[in-house]
Amino acid sequence: MMAQVALSNTVSPVASAATIPSTYLTRSSLKMSSLSLKCPARICHAFGIKPGRGRITAMAAYKVKLVTPEGEFSIDCPEDVYVLDAAEEAGLDLPFSCRAGACSSCAGKVLEGSVDQSGGSFLDDEQMDSGFVLTCVAYPTSDLVIETHAEDKIA
Repeated sequence: MMAQVALSNTVSPVASAATIPSTYLTRSSLKMSSLSLKCPARICHAFGIKPGRGRITAMAAYKVKLVTPEGEFSIDCPEDVYVLDAAEEAGLDLPFSCRAGACSSCAGKVLEGSVDQSGGSFLDDEQMDSGFVLTCVAYPTSDLVIETHAEDKIA
């Protein structure tokens, strides 16, 4: 028995299909090209897409304004990137120490917007309710304005 199989990654425009014996067809040879479903993390991140199980979904990216002692800076921060990491990628030098939410070196205060900082352990509920945030473990959940360098303001 012979089977017709389309070749998706052929170099020659003439050879678009091949006839091969069905005994050579295996489950792995029939899978879709991995290039059609997956993309390298850097490329996906650059285009704001999130690879999934055969699906590609768009990631939200939020505008984050950082109010620092040196001035105000606006950056784009994808929903799956910590605010501190996005700031560093944009060339900003913000304070940090542990990068695990276990200290207050990277503390800021959210003036507008919201974050998910469930990975942190240093701030108590009262401090978070007052707007304090640890930028090293904070994912944006909306557009934000954060006053940075707020370690001394935490009571």
